[in-house]
Amino acid sequence: MPSIDAWAAVSFDAGESWTTSVRASAVSSNPNYEQFSGRTVPFAGDYLWVTSIGHFAFGVWTDWRNTVAGTDQREGPSNDGADVLQCRTQQASGAFTGDTCPRAGGLDQNIYGAVTP
Repeated sequence: MPSIDAWAAVSFDAGESWTTSVRASAVSSNPNYEQFSGRTVPFAGDYLWVTSIGHFAFGVWTDWRNTVAGTDQREGPSNDGADVLQCRTQQASGAFTGDTCPRAGGLDQNIYGAVTP
């Protein structure tokens, strides 16, 4: 379920104390979507970044707000809230094909950013 946000705070004394955190992301998103390793593993990547010059700062983060949820046919009827849209066909052997619709929204993990305090 959507349960993660990006937050920001400022320290003016080398990290001894911090201002009250403010929410940087406008939408909560679900970091548990299984988008990697054949749609079996969640992964946020290494897209957490902040740059600052003087009193200006800008932060970026991985966000799943555009990911299309789905059902993983390989897992049966259960829905753990982590499955993404994918198109697979079960073959006569019982094995499933690879995802034939990878650009249909199940892999829409995007990078968002905002000016931070």
